[in-house]
Amino acid sequence: GALSYPPPADDSSPDADASSALPLPSTYITCGKCKSLFAISSADLGAHGKGRRVKCSVCDNSWYQSRDRLLDIPTQTHELLPLPKSDLERIAKNLEREESADYVGVFKLYVGNLDWNVKEEDLKEFFESGVEGGGEVCDVSIVRGEGGRSRGFAFVTFYEEEVGRKALELNGKECNGREISVREPNN
Repeated sequence: GALSYPPPADDSSPDADASSALPLPSTYITCGKCKSLFAISSADLGAHGKGRRVKCSVCDNSWYQSRDRLLDIPTQTHELLPLPKSDLERIAKNLEREESADYVGVFKLYVGNLDWNVKEEDLKEFFESGVEGGGEVCDVSIVRGEGGRSRGFAFVTFYEEEVGRKALELNGKECNGREISVREPNN
């Protein structure tokens, strides 16, 4: 995952008011617990000493960060983006369940014939409310093309296999005006 520098204050686009944003430093650090990335400059570590304690705003992990362990951002090939709210919620839930931060569940389903405008939150709600007896979705990943537009399919992963198997019964049901296809993935 990645966070912008600084993270946006709300759910709006990170470049909503680029004129008031701080300039992006050329270095970053990685949280050892949840693997989130944070843009940080040497000056952010204070004027004196070899470094300082820092705290992850995603999982509350803290560590001593030294100046000589800052990593260069490969700006020619990568872009630092805000971590989506759904990922922040998944990481928090994983840590609450004593799973690793990057855990994405045990049972994955392919979901096809999606409306182009469906969002991850829509699919999460659809599956959590549609499965008989309830159940938790761990991760939703809508597959997108080069321009960021949905390609019309996604992968939904569940914390429990039993819940995922029950979700197969939602095949052919309507989500956002489209009859969706739900099946186990080919791989």
